[in-house]
Amino acid sequence: MMKNKLLLVVCLFLAFTLNVSPIFAADTSDSGGGGVQSQVDVEAVEIPISDKLVLKDGTPVKEVFNSTDDMINLIVKVIFVAAGFFLFLMIVGAGFAMIAGQGKDKDKAKTTMTSALIGLVIMLAAYWIMQIIQLLTGINMGFN
Repeated sequence: MMKNKLLLVVCLFLAFTLNVSPIFAADTSDSGGGGVQSQVDVEAVEIPISDKLVLKDGTPVKEVFNSTDDMINLIVKVIFVAAGFFLFLMIVGAGFAMIAGQGKDKDKAKTTMTSALIGLVIMLAAYWIMQIIQLLTGINMGFN
């Protein structure tokens, strides 16, 4: 239990301290500013990642997916299905453990069942929040 709390604290610390900020080049040459640092605007560069990614059969990803958003939506859908299947297995496994177990095993199975049900509720809440956002904004996020 202590390891989980420590892991949570470390993850939160890293999330709040490792901010991504824009990088500016420093002009330290002797011409003009006398070594004074100044911010230089850097233009955005697009990297066509869909040109570089190739599926197993050699088909470029850009021929299968219209945009990166389509690919991310598919990945999120697959993760939701995998998480739902995993939670189902946890609930079934905890049910069998509750039937067969005694004492500490029964308590451990009850904790597993409770954790799986909380995870399922969180997952369904996230899905329905995305549905509500889609309905209110009219933006298709791929959660149909």
